Amino acid sequence: MEILKFCIQEGRYFKFKDTIYTQLKGMPIGAPTSPIIADIIMEKLLDNSIEKLRYKPRLLTKYVDDLFAIVRENQVQNTLDTLNNFDKSIQFTLEIKIDGTLAYLDSEINRRGNQLKLKWYKKPTASGRIINFNSKHPKSMIINTAMGCIRRMLHTSDEVYHDQIKKEIFTILRNNDFPKYTIKKLIKKAKLPKNIQNPEKHFIFKSLAYVPQLSERLAKSDCYNKENVKIAHKPSNTLKSIFNKTKSNISNMDKSNVVYKIPCKGNVGETCNNIYVGTTKSKLKTRLSQHKSDLKQCHQLNNHKTALMSHCATSGHIPNFDDTKILHKNNTIINDLLLKCYILSKYRQRYDSTIRVMWTIPLIFTNTC
Repeated sequence: MEILKFCIQEGRYFKFKDTIYTQLKGMPIGAPTSPIIADIIMEKLLDNSIEKLRYKPRLLTKYVDDLFAIVRENQVQNTLDTLNNFDKSIQFTLEIKIDGTLAYLDSEINRRGNQLKLKWYKKPTASGRIINFNSKHPKSMIINTAMGCIRRMLHTSDEVYHDQIKKEIFTILRNNDFPKYTIKKLIKKAKLPKNIQNPEKHFIFKSLAYVPQLSERLAKSDCYNKENVKIAHKPSNTLKSIFNKTKSNISNMDKSNVVYKIPCKGNVGETCNNIYVGTTKSKLKTRLSQHKSDLKQCHQLNNHKTALMSHCATSGHIPNFDDTKILHKNNTIINDLLLKCYILSKYRQRYDSTIRVMWTIPLIFTNTC
């Protein structure tokens, strides 16, 4: 319980626009324990509330925090008050049937005499948009998405509503540019019983970015072992690529695994075109603090840790730390020498011929680049 309490309390912090906030109520957003504990709380709420009710509901079921109940008409308000008395932070709202109809989740419950009939329900705010038939996705993905939509709509609805549901299916798919003959074929296929076969053989799936026409030719080619390997195409345009700036930007001084340059300020009445280029795995501000600390001791013998300090000791110049810039950002930590050689070959051509680049790598690497 102490570990659980720690996970709940210490996981309620988040940062937005360089300001740190703490969540005051509820479970931490995105924590794996949140849905489990929420389900336990709901079970506890229902057990306690039902015990206090004089007239028990004929039917009471839940999906996460949505409840569906059949109670006496004169006990509706009393049941709602009992549920809301469990905790002041957990308050339910009430929806009552209108003309024998009540929407619950993605279904519409209709009372016909002494029977309840289900029909697929679409919220008024729903756009009805699925993958467009002409979008840059594998055709199998487009067809399977439409087939899943059709099966969900038909299987949720009672057979007495199937004719009406088929018209809605036709409208939705036509709005997503599906051809008429394709829609009729999918509806006919969805009505057939689904054959579920348990494959005895396990395939190795490899994901590849989908390229129209090329991916179809690759799937039919003999360039890979089709008996053991299956290709799963994935679209290149994803929500992550569109909304990739969901977090606050990190300042350059707080970035790590970077290649940076520090120009030389020179001395009074003297200019210097030398530039020091280095790499660091730690934060850039931490590395600059080390350079500033080394600068104070650079005039001591055998204390030149970098080429920058050697230059300052021999010339008496001062580095311009305020003009430090990042040349390259690398998210993975790789070998320093290889990274410096790569940056030397890539960025040295961009500098004027009068500018001299100072390096901390051995001379043989410099000559090789």
